Amino acid sequence: MKNMFAPRETSPGRAGDIKAWVAQHLELGENDLVSVAELTCHEPGCPPVETVVTVHHDDGTRGSWKLHKPMSEVCQPDVVAALSNAKDQF
Repeated sequence: MKNMFAPRETSPGRAGDIKAWVAQHLELGENDLVSVAELTCHEPGCPPVETVVTVHHDDGTRGSWKLHKPMSEVCQPDVVAALSNAKDQF
């Protein structure tokens, strides 16, 4: 069984990079909050590790997207592809 509390190989600035790419692509305001988390999944058909991006707008709306790879492997084109239709959701 995999230890879910074990340290992961995540570059320290990667979450900040992802947040910046999301904010830029969605043209977020300074009061909007972006959170990025790397999660381990144990359910059948689920990738072993995924990166979840959540945007909380100051008006109470929110959106969430999954990138099916570890945070350390996420690059700007991945974020843009995941958010490509997001502007229509808000």
